[in-house]
Amino acid sequence: MSEASREEYHALTDFLRLWFVQADAPEHTALRRPVQRIMSASYVRSLAPRVEEIVDACLDDLAAARPHDVMPTVADGISGKVMAHVVGVDEEPAVLHRWSRALSLFIGAMYRRDHAERAHTAMEEMAEALSRASAPAAFPRDTPLDRARTTATWAMNLFGGLETTASLLGSVVLTALGDRAVWDAIRAEREGAAEALVETVLVARPPLRHLGRVVAYDQEVAGSLLKEGDLVLVSLTGDGLLAEEDGPAAPPAGCPVTGAGADTAAGSGRPEQHLVFGHGPHYCVGAPLARLEAAVLLRRFAKRFPDARLTGEAAVWGPNLSYVGLDHLYVDLGV
Repeated sequence: MSEASREEYHALTDFLRLWFVQADAPEHTALRRPVQRIMSASYVRSLAPRVEEIVDACLDDLAAARPHDVMPTVADGISGKVMAHVVGVDEEPAVLHRWSRALSLFIGAMYRRDHAERAHTAMEEMAEALSRASAPAAFPRDTPLDRARTTATWAMNLFGGLETTASLLGSVVLTALGDRAVWDAIRAEREGAAEALVETVLVARPPLRHLGRVVAYDQEVAGSLLKEGDLVLVSLTGDGLLAEEDGPAAPPAGCPVTGAGADTAAGSGRPEQHLVFGHGPHYCVGAPLARLEAAVLLRRFAKRFPDARLTGEAAVWGPNLSYVGLDHLYVDLGV
């Protein structure tokens, strides 16, 4: 960011710095612990009936839409309605995704003033909605810093459950309909077929490909000397950053890249073998919920539209190089 933009939008950057993903222990541990308790495995399991209801309602919307575009009706609809339920906000999925897309564009290209302006507006609207939400009401609000941290924490959770989850939902449908054997296994309700496909897609087409970080001190990583202040793009795919027709471009020349998790076996169904949801203390608290949404969608979609297929020009990819996902996914429902 330019110095002028940094000064003008300092409230936005201060807001993002309070997201606990930016912190390490002990601050990270203290801020994460209450969220982790709320997003427990038992809580996520209890959400399954509600997720099924939401998926079915969104499939109704898909059937009624012309053309049948999976992204706005299903991917955005499911992720938005689920997160609205979890956080306790009243806003529609389109509004929630407008906020999250503004923030993701800013995070991906902070030097652009138009991104900063839209992200600042999204932050203000999001903060206002969260002030009325049910989940943040149980978190500290005694001091201005308490209120700022609580708002930032729940904004981060809301953001985290929207763009990347919608990307995952679109990609699992695209992948399933693009492979007849996989689609047949899901249609036949073969045990574990939906879950296995979700893990395959997470590895092959992760919604978040890489994270930008600044080196804290001189060090050597995998034979490369990294100096304090260097910009590093940390790959979450396990394969480095490779240019693809349907994915992000390679990193700019001169920018170090560190790969991780290179021994991941795509399709193994063993979630601990990839780093898409992070690792260790920073492992994504919403990972079980995202997996649940994707698996439920595959099963309900196959049951509702067993003869569905991709159209000729089905996939339209978005432009964001950090958050990789579809803008549109057109399908023929076969009904």
